[in-house]
Amino acid sequence: MSFAAVQKHVAVLEDVRLVTKEPRGRERMVRGNPERIRQAQRLLDQFEEIWRSRIDRLEALLADGETPSTQKG
Repeated sequence: MSFAAVQKHVAVLEDVRLVTKEPRGRERMVRGNPERIRQAQRLLDQFEEIWRSRIDRLEALLADGETPSTQKG
């Protein structure tokens, strides 16, 4: 991965406050923001739960041999 690509990735993470950059002389130290990362993880966990539930319902539907067009409503 090129240095420019790393810089772009870090810039995206910085934009959403998952990391912060701190100048130290000629270097820039990048630090993770643990609380913001935890918030992102909680949000991703919620999305995972939603999608797993949808997949489980779809699997159950397919196991019953029904399709949405053959269901009785």
